[in-house]
Formats: sequence, C-alpha cells, structure tokens
Amino acid sequence: MSRLLVACAVLLGTASFAQAPAAPPSQPKAAAAPAAPEKPNPIKSSAERTQAALAQLPKAKPEDVKSQDAILKALYDVISGPAGAPRDWQRFRSLFYPGAQLIPLGKPPGATTLAARPITPEDYVTWGQESTATHGFFEKEIARQTHGFGALVQVMSTYEARGTQDGPLIAKGVNSIQLFNDGQRWWVMNIFWIDEKTAGLTVPKDLTQK
Repeated sequence: MSRLLVACAVLLGTASFAQAPAAPPSQPKAAAAPAAPEKPNPIKSSAERTQAALAQLPKAKPEDVKSQDAILKALYDVISGPAGAPRDWQRFRSLFYPGAQLIPLGKPPGATTLAARPITPEDYVTWGQESTATHGFFEKEIARQTHGFGALVQVMSTYEARGTQDGPLIAKGVNSIQLFNDGQRWWVMNIFWIDEKTAGLTVPKDLTQK
C-alpha cells in the first residue's frame, strides 16, 4: 500500500509540473526615442562665417595696420586720387574686418529728415570704381578725437574733401570710425559720417582742433 501511495504521489507531482502554465515570453525592449535635433547656435555660426571671410580677405600691408595713425592714414589715402586714376581697391578691402559697414547720413529726395544708408565695403568699391573714373576726389583728415578702452577705439575724425589736390572745398564733415585691434593688427569695424551741408550745421570747434 505504501508503495502505491508513493507511486501516486510521484505521478501526481509529474502531472502537476507538466500542466503548470509556461512563463510568458520576454517582450522586446521599446526602441529609444530619437534624439532631438541640435538647435543651431547663431554665435558659433557667426564665428565660423567670420573665420571663412578672414581667410578670403587680401593681405594688408603691415605698414597700413600697425597703428591707429597708420590705418587712418591708409583709409584716407586709398580713396583719394585724380579722375581716371585707378584706386587700389584690394588695399581698401584689406583694412576692413568682416561685417564692417560704411554708413552715410543723408536726406532722401523730398525728405525733411535724415536717413542712414548702410553699405558694405564691397558696395563702396562698386560705387567708387564708377565714380572715380570721371571724378577726382581727395579727402584728408584735419582733426581727430580718440577714445579707447582696451582693443576698442572710437575716433571722431574731421575731414575736408576736394575734387582736386588743392581745389576748392566741396565737403567738410566728421567720420565716426570704430577701430579694433585683434592683437596682431588694427581693423576698421565701421565708419559712420555726416557733412556740414547734410547736417545743416558747422562742425563744432572741439572737433576741428588737432
């Protein structure tokens, strides 16, 4: 009898194990969510554009960019000359940092108020090539006030312009010139100017004293 009970117990245990539900199959892991696209960094993009532009600029003459005096002298010299005399536009381009602007103040036709008209150095070259083919232009600095803070310099440069070297005065005004020293040389960052006729004012005495 005991043998029969033992046999039944073994049989029942085997049957119970066989009838136990199988473990559920493992589920595949959910795929990771795609990474969000990196947002463009405008500061980084600007730095990359600037470096590319610097590499494309014509090499400046060392004597043109060694000091504040030198770069201002070069700036006035390179745009001046008699009618029909080609200007050295590569030298002109070499003075300006990428992104520089030239900003004359003027009155649009029919307007009673002033307007700023920003252009690039390349715009000035395009205009200058046409204008100087038939018109002489001589511009010189007659006085200067300089304010600086480290590598940043602001120059109020009073100028006179003539059609010939010693001809009658055709314009007098002030160039507000921003300069920058990158540790290697001086650069023109911006030039913002107005003449007496446009301003309807005489250049004040404190800007005509050397």
